[in-house]
Amino acid sequence: MKNSLLYSAILFLNSTLFFAQNNRAVMEINYETKLISDSLNRDKINVFASTLICNNVESAYYSKEAKAFYDGTSTNTINTNYGSIPKYPKSVGSVYKTKENLLVSLPVGKYIFTYEEPQLKWEILNDQKNIKGFKSRLAKTTTDTGDTFYAWFTNDITIPDGPFRFKGLSGLVLEVYNKNKTIEIYATDIKKSDVLIEPLNYGNSVRTKTKQQFLEARKNYTENPSMYNGGIKILDANGNDKTKVMTDRLKSMNTFLD
Repeated sequence: MKNSLLYSAILFLNSTLFFAQNNRAVMEINYETKLISDSLNRDKINVFASTLICNNVESAYYSKEAKAFYDGTSTNTINTNYGSIPKYPKSVGSVYKTKENLLVSLPVGKYIFTYEEPQLKWEILNDQKNIKGFKSRLAKTTTDTGDTFYAWFTNDITIPDGPFRFKGLSGLVLEVYNKNKTIEIYATDIKKSDVLIEPLNYGNSVRTKTKQQFLEARKNYTENPSMYNGGIKILDANGNDKTKVMTDRLKSMNTFLD
């Protein structure tokens, strides 16, 4: 039996729906992300799933858990000092791309900050390999914050997109990892899709003029978490305060992929 990822891609490449029509997606790519928050303890791994919906000029990247939470359709709840409320998603960050702009939304405490992400400049390397039936090439980039990332992309799918901010190559990004391999992202499957491509609706997100404003807010939050948590306390089934656990998790996740 043909690999489902490869088979789905062949269907897309033979389809007239490959190009953008009315802001509708033509494909959905699901990714698994592995984060090691402590490079000295590589056994402690956070794993979460995200989805990219895209056509050749527009895309949105988010977790389905976050989309359900902000759409008001989530059925997962937790107990707090304010009663039962929808469970906060494991990952709430998202990226909305148009042909001209790349808008990233990331949490700082209970607030969502949205800023325009600088486009990456890629260096195509000589390395090649086969990933799930796709001929793939390796590219390298250094972000504006000085981190080095590598991406395996395939020209078998000529959509210049990928997970998070890793876009702008001549084909779809299937894998991403940083220099220390504390961040790894893998495509798990590709599906046909015609859903509307739109940014996640956070309600009242904080729109910054520059990315630097977001980085400064995150730094302030790290030094003083109460600044952005609104005083809410998260309780377990026995009424024990788990707020610090959530805060620590957000602090580690907020450093994701600068």
